[in-house]
Amino acid sequence: MDNPYLSSTSDPNALSSPGSLTPRILQILGETKPWVRLCSIIGFIFTGLILLGALVMLIAGGAIFAGNFGEGPAAIGAAMPVVMSLIYVGMAALYFFPSLKLWKYGTYILKLMNSQSMDDLEAALDAQRGFWKFVGIMIIIVIAIHALLILGMLLISVFAATTVSP
Repeated sequence: MDNPYLSSTSDPNALSSPGSLTPRILQILGETKPWVRLCSIIGFIFTGLILLGALVMLIAGGAIFAGNFGEGPAAIGAAMPVVMSLIYVGMAALYFFPSLKLWKYGTYILKLMNSQSMDDLEAALDAQRGFWKFVGIMIIIVIAIHALLILGMLLISVFAATTVSP
């Protein structure tokens, strides 16, 4: 029985014509899809858990703030859970968007398995590119934040050392 995916050179990894997909490409992407979906689903679950934590903090913070409404440090301390809940919402967004990009990547892989078209391969690879671009930008931002924190700690320690009198 002839395999329509094999080229005339009978090399299973060779392209039968420019722009065609090999069975190996489809196999690799097909084996990748379940892991992409797993990571995406776990990301969505963490997004939900973070949002739930933000809601709990917001409710608790609102109760604390309502009971401790005043001036000075007490008001700032009472408002802290509300501020933290807003930070958690931002963290949830940081989990949601890469999870969504991975989900789209998995969807394009599934579409590619059915159509075996170059357009669907391009769409899948573009979705993967979008995921890695997001991750790369986040890595750069995290490194920059850490560098600023280290610089800030150094400046504070130098300032503290110069203002302490013997």
